[in-house]
Amino acid sequence: MTTIKLKESLHYLIDKIEDEELLNAYLKIIKKGFQVSSEPIVGYSTKGEAITKSKLIQKVRSASDRVKSGKFTTQEDIEKESEGW
Repeated sequence: MTTIKLKESLHYLIDKIEDEELLNAYLKIIKKGFQVSSEPIVGYSTKGEAITKSKLIQKVRSASDRVKSGKFTTQEDIEKESEGW
């Protein structure tokens, strides 16, 4: 599909959306695409915030360190805890 056809398709679909929250979410994503970043964006949080490669690596290392130091909850612990709910 050509760039012109893609733009026409996007315009058509966006014009059909009545949900303001959804439109705001699309706007946020499109604006983030225009931001110049020296770091690649590898994903987005549930709040729509960009997650950079270095931030993801930092979070994974932090989680790995917590597991290595024993700071985690096992499936069995969660099952026992949930019995009292």
